[in-house]
Amino acid sequence: MKLREMLTKHQKYLLGIALLLSSIAISIRSNDGKINFVLHRYPALIFLMIVISSFLVAAYFQINKRKISSLSDEIKEQSKIRSEGFDALLNELTERQREVFDLIIAGKTNKEIMAELFIEQSTLKTHINQIYGKLNIKSRSELKSKLKQ
Repeated sequence: MKLREMLTKHQKYLLGIALLLSSIAISIRSNDGKINFVLHRYPALIFLMIVISSFLVAAYFQINKRKISSLSDEIKEQSKIRSEGFDALLNELTERQREVFDLIIAGKTNKEIMAELFIEQSTLKTHINQIYGKLNIKSRSELKSKLKQ
């Protein structure tokens, strides 16, 4: 197993190990009123423990950065796929259906759309039902939520 894979698999332990090593490295004791590091006779060991702790913390953050980047890319790709799929469905609308669609998106009521396009209620309902069918939706709120994705 590669080191990177092993660190990723056991990422949750990295910070704990780093904290433990740092705590051991800087642990102190009092003797006759003097405060000393427990490992004061081994400065190289203290230094090594701090370096290893720093490496583990850096590895932890690097792994998180990669995970976040990967998730971000995945979300962008999913959003792009949804958007492209919805755009393809929008291209299937006729010119008149597209006019009705745009007015719906603008927040117009059915009465306002009928007045603006000079059409009857039955014609408008037919256009709306055809739009909903082509876009695989059932309501205006669902249409607006699909546009936000």
